[in-house]
Amino acid sequence: MTDRPMRKIVRRLKWSRSLARLEREEDGLLRTVARAARDAAAGTQSDAERTWTDRIEALRGEMARSSESITRLDFGAGPSGTQRSSQEMDAGVPVTSTLAEISQKVSKPPLWCALLFHLVRGHKPNRCLEMGTAVGVSAAYQSAALALNGHGRLKTLEGSESLAAVAERNFRRLGLDNVEVGVGRFQDTLEDAIESLAEVDYAFIDGHHDEQATLRYFDTLYGSLARPALLVFDDVAWSDGMRRAWQALCGDQRVSAAVDLGSLGICVISDTTAKRRYHTLPFAQAAAGGAPQST
Repeated sequence: MTDRPMRKIVRRLKWSRSLARLEREEDGLLRTVARAARDAAAGTQSDAERTWTDRIEALRGEMARSSESITRLDFGAGPSGTQRSSQEMDAGVPVTSTLAEISQKVSKPPLWCALLFHLVRGHKPNRCLEMGTAVGVSAAYQSAALALNGHGRLKTLEGSESLAAVAERNFRRLGLDNVEVGVGRFQDTLEDAIESLAEVDYAFIDGHHDEQATLRYFDTLYGSLARPALLVFDDVAWSDGMRRAWQALCGDQRVSAAVDLGSLGICVISDTTAKRRYHTLPFAQAAAGGAPQST
């Protein structure tokens, strides 16, 4: 047997064992995470879910071919492997790109969007927050999941007015009326967004990939979290600083359980978890290697 098939087998074994441990957890929300990861990796969808996925991906495809020019202020930490100064992140850096370039560079890939979709479908949250709208692809997946659940609304925050306008245009095209875009820097919009939601039981933090900022966002969110709640942090391995932030969250006594999926980390906030848990689930590797199908 060559090395490549052997590596594939090893990946599947690691995935299966990690998934089985997560599925045996007493905490129902951890089991929800396990089911979402399994279904996303295997591509498991109902007909109604597939219809929404096809519509959103068709829109993504249109944007990937668009030559529309967009100038935006980027408040993030910069491209992977770099680190903007705090002054640059506060003021924003002007960037001009085509819609095709933006959608391909900043939108979450279909696999990770499917994971977010299944997390929302399984958790069935009522008040959801997203930090980092971009052109609205991940928000559309989460909003569609809420629509299929029959309840819940999403507040999504975007620093760039031009990107927020594209996202709102996409939501209208898809007929998603349970999602609202807040425009401005997170430090200026987060508290108002939390107040408008009153209580948050699901949040996706995807933007401003800075160690101290990430920890501040957690502190700001924590006091308004429902029980149970899911906090999903993107790009937790993006930089040394983000890796430190993720490790700090995993060790925080307020976090009942943490699941590390590689580039994305999930924190469970629950009063029912008797013992703090930490799981590693090689999600992307399992999907690439052919995850076992759901039954």
